[in-house]
Amino acid sequence: MSSDTETISSKSTTAASEWRVCLAGEQDDSSIDRFEVRSAQRALALLKTKLGRERLLDLLADEIAAGDAYLRDQVARSAGEEATGTTTLHAHGITAGQFTGWLSQAFAREDVLLAGHPEHYSIHAGGGRVNIVETLGDHICSFYMREWDEAKSPEAPTLPADPNSTYGRRSRMVLEDGTVIGGIANAFTDVEGGFTASLSVTLPASCSPTVIEHHLEHFAVEFHNWILRAASELSARSDI
Repeated sequence: MSSDTETISSKSTTAASEWRVCLAGEQDDSSIDRFEVRSAQRALALLKTKLGRERLLDLLADEIAAGDAYLRDQVARSAGEEATGTTTLHAHGITAGQFTGWLSQAFAREDVLLAGHPEHYSIHAGGGRVNIVETLGDHICSFYMREWDEAKSPEAPTLPADPNSTYGRRSRMVLEDGTVIGGIANAFTDVEGGFTASLSVTLPASCSPTVIEHHLEHFAVEFHNWILRAASELSARSDI
């Protein structure tokens, strides 16, 4: 019986790996995937707009409380030890200065920030801080980014060393009660035809490596979307 089951399982796996649906004349389903992504983005934008920030936060109150408890526990377990991960993107057709200039203005546009990632539930700037509610690993977390001009404080995360960086910034992530849970550091460097974005996240060392990996994937999605939007908007204004 075990042998028959294994044979059936093997055949099913082989068949599944061969199943595919694509547009006529194309070799894979990447175009259909893009259609789905755009549809999901439109649907989420509509739902977030209709619900509004306060209703979304009320809806996610229990999940946010659980996320806060998880992060406080990781801070206590780590006893000051931290772990950092970095991902690097390569942008074409736009300079680091053009993108960072656009991004600094975009932080006043809540709709643009929310559209950066499907799991941006709320991003709200006020009182000198930016409150971000997003998924971190398996938890929905609400944290605050300290002002970027606080980045030179001794407790700030290490900025990736790159003497050619056109622009770099770093900031600490804190909970509502002031508990420091980690930080982010970004460095943007001009290269031929575009720029590279080095994106780092620092979290308590006791967090599973998959949590850091998840946030690096998060970085890739949001900065991919923001860079393309910046290029599109700047191009429309003939800035690039």
